[in-house]
Amino acid sequence: MQNFIDPIDFQVLKQDDSLPSPSGVRLNIMRMCRQEDVSLPDLVVQIQADALLSGRIIKIGNAAGVNKGRPIASINKDILLMIGLQTVRQLALAVSLTAERKQESCAGFDYQRFWARTVAMACAGQALAQYYGEAPPGEMFASGLLANIGQLGLAATKTATYAKLLVSCPDDKTLTAAEKASFGFNHRELAAAMMQDWEIPLLFCDAVLHHSYPDESGIDGESRTLRLAQMLHMASAIAEYCVATDQERLPALQAVVDAGQPLHSEIAHVTALCDRVTRDWVEWGAMVKIRVQHLPPAREVMQQLLHHV
Repeated sequence: MQNFIDPIDFQVLKQDDSLPSPSGVRLNIMRMCRQEDVSLPDLVVQIQADALLSGRIIKIGNAAGVNKGRPIASINKDILLMIGLQTVRQLALAVSLTAERKQESCAGFDYQRFWARTVAMACAGQALAQYYGEAPPGEMFASGLLANIGQLGLAATKTATYAKLLVSCPDDKTLTAAEKASFGFNHRELAAAMMQDWEIPLLFCDAVLHHSYPDESGIDGESRTLRLAQMLHMASAIAEYCVATDQERLPALQAVVDAGQPLHSEIAHVTALCDRVTRDWVEWGAMVKIRVQHLPPAREVMQQLLHHV
């Protein structure tokens, strides 16, 4: 089995109750989805008891058109089979992490921005999956949500040291190098290890590991892993656009355009995608009580960007 970080180090982290992890009914749903002989009626009952998870599954199902164009109004076993139990399991994980936030005590770690950006990246991952068809939307939603979970893990388990690193490191590459020197692994390696521990397919763990710098990954240019890493890279840029201030918005949109080049994204697609993600982000933020912001139409921002250039 591939190890993203030293197994002993990871076990030590897992023994700390502060490490983000699913629990309760949603953990039970995840376990049921892993069973080959799972009782679908029992699983339906479990999911129906979780209004937030039910709403997410219904939204995913309607967006993917799994019910042959007919709107899905409630959870039933046919819908679960059409969406896939693996997707249900990963959505249970995603909802659990956003809804069950633990103590936020790491100085210098902007929790509000982290969660806003995280949910935006999940929405972007889902939208890109629907556009390109490279992976199930539910899996890319979860991958977008978990792509930076290692940062939260370090803030929770290495609180004092990580707070110092956040102050002293001005950019991502400096921070990841400092993480590696201090802990023996960086936050992307921790995220991939956590995803692997939750039995998320290795394909998505690898994509998350390399999503920040896919062109520097050394992955085969024709591989699906690289394609998914590039999609998550673009999802990350869209997330930055969503949380950008007014002063940051133009360069953030330029970064989205740049990130979309390996995927052959056209300007019209970029603006439509940003608007779609923004709408989903606002809706999802309301569901999990995460502060988001309403953005102007991306077409208007793009026009400003083109004139500015």
